[in-house]
Amino acid sequence: MADSTKKSTYCFDTSGMIDGIERFYPIRNFPALWEKIDGLIEEGRLIVSEEAWNEFGDADAPLKEWAKEANREKCVRPTDDAVAALAGQIVNRFPKWAAQGTKNNADPFVVAVGELHECTVISGEKNGGEGNPKIPYVCLVRGVVHGRFVDVVTSEGWVFG
Repeated sequence: MADSTKKSTYCFDTSGMIDGIERFYPIRNFPALWEKIDGLIEEGRLIVSEEAWNEFGDADAPLKEWAKEANREKCVRPTDDAVAALAGQIVNRFPKWAAQGTKNNADPFVVAVGELHECTVISGEKNGGEGNPKIPYVCLVRGVVHGRFVDVVTSEGWVFG
């Protein structure tokens, strides 16, 4: 029987973090939310693949600036042999993903880290399919839970007001 008291861990894709910090919940308007996000990092329950973290540094100013602040890099999970091997299996299973160009370079690593660490993968992507693989579809096929930024808020039971 699964441990129902176990708290979720979240593996963020760049698009999931952009949804949070730029599209829906800017830090200046939701500082308490971002304190909770930092709490997840401190607890080791918010993780980011090395490849997605590198994308954070190439993102627009809000995400780039957020990522540079103290102690946030502790959420990064390096691409070790297990992550690299699993990401390679994922790319081989979904070859059209790699054919979509560099915009999705981190995606197989995000799913691999999420799968290896038994996390909910958080992205801003929708749908996808065999002909156009996206994180939600690949997670579904691989049996990995997928969600969006707001799902972290609701899953954690955070209430602001």
